Amino acid sequence: MGLSLLIIFILLVLVVLFIAAYTRAVADAALTDPFRAAESITSGMFPQKWSVQIERRLALKRMMPGIIPEVSGASQALQKIDRLIRYFDKSPFFETAEARELLLTKLKETRQGWLTMTWEEINKE
Repeated sequence: MGLSLLIIFILLVLVVLFIAAYTRAVADAALTDPFRAAESITSGMFPQKWSVQIERRLALKRMMPGIIPEVSGASQALQKIDRLIRYFDKSPFFETAEARELLLTKLKETRQGWLTMTWEEINKE
């Protein structure tokens, strides 16, 4: 009886530790991913994580035509930068309004440049 309670207790502790680690990882990603993407973009590079996500969706579209909606890589990139702009427009993580405006200006300028580019050109940045 005592051994089975000990095993249950150990399993319960392991489950709680796993849930805590998973929650921490999800929260970390939710908070740091936008900043990593913005850092890449302001450095003149396309975010690697975005590139992988968009390429994966394009590959699925090629493998399953008609099932996956027709969306170009360029339009997906524009959707992602639009989301990023909205995130930083509302984000409380700025010391000054000037810092927010500087980042938003750079993101909007980059978005404007992407409007006339193909996916291959955007992804090459």
